[in-house]
Amino acid sequence: MELLSELMKILLAISNSLLYPVLILLIILTALCFASIGGLLSEYSKRSKQMDEKFLKGHLSTFYEAMNKVLLDYRENENLCTIKIEKLLQDYETGMMGGLGRNRLLIRIGPMLGLMGTLIPLGPALLGLSAGNMEQLANNLVIAFTSTVVGLLVGAVALVVTTLRRRWYKEDMDDMAYMAEILMEGENDWKNKVYETKK
Repeated sequence: MELLSELMKILLAISNSLLYPVLILLIILTALCFASIGGLLSEYSKRSKQMDEKFLKGHLSTFYEAMNKVLLDYRENENLCTIKIEKLLQDYETGMMGGLGRNRLLIRIGPMLGLMGTLIPLGPALLGLSAGNMEQLANNLVIAFTSTVVGLLVGAVALVVTTLRRRWYKEDMDDMAYMAEILMEGENDWKNKVYETKK
């Protein structure tokens, strides 16, 4: 029985020691969420609706320039040119998906930390209840419920941001693949325009 009591004391000490790191991490994650919302709004303001604007002076202009360079450098070798453009598309897709990594992490970690912030104060709250200390009970319950709300907020915001960005990136990938096919055809105004401007 003494061994069980000692083990419980150790576990309680470990649990209590995690409270402050969990609360600090929740505050940091909340700040990251607000930063991701700002980044989302900034990205939205830079996105173009028209195909011409997207590739000539919009958010896909860097891809368009890189693709034009590949077409000009490897226009004598069609197979190699196709391989290079496919690799370019893959690199851009990898970069886009990598940008979603942090938000995907927030979707999982936010609610987990919120749950930890909920459960950790419940031990001291129950001890306060058994000792008749209502102030200790109330303080710990406030921490518990606040942690739950903040954790769920982090997860919800990250989910919305990730969903919107995934839809945008899928649309961008479709547009880039479409533009690559058009430029590879050879008989179109876009490719002629590229060659004329590079002469």
